[in-house]
Amino acid sequence: MTLSLRPLALALTLAALSAGCADKHIGRPCELGPASADGGTSTGTTATIYGQALECPSRICLLPNNETNSQTGPLCTDGCGSNDDCDGEGTGNTADHNQCHTGFVCMVQTEVGDFCCRKLCVCKDFVAAPNMITVPRSCMSGSGSTCKNVH
Repeated sequence: MTLSLRPLALALTLAALSAGCADKHIGRPCELGPASADGGTSTGTTATIYGQALECPSRICLLPNNETNSQTGPLCTDGCGSNDDCDGEGTGNTADHNQCHTGFVCMVQTEVGDFCCRKLCVCKDFVAAPNMITVPRSCMSGSGSTCKNVH
């Protein structure tokens, strides 16, 4: 009796490929946690980041700086290196204010705290000029920053 290893090899290959494409659920609505004093509204000057959101695979819930007075609420996010890392869910649904309508951009949201100078996927609904994103000077190497995420 001869056993074929093809089905096993195919199954292992598919498992390895699917493991590399984990859905980060960027854009899933989330709760900012007990530390959110503003109840999930952003005034435009301060980003609110909660790093223990159980509904987010990365555990990061973000209500970005609101440069555009967007009504979009806080969303799950994750770290990124480029915009290609920021494929999100729920984009384009204009009837649902809890979803991102215009897609995501990779950018720094804060220069202080645990997430200082860390690039995160941010809903473009909140960003006035999503095609003109720059890294803050204090987040650049050699800036003398004390941020733990500047290398």
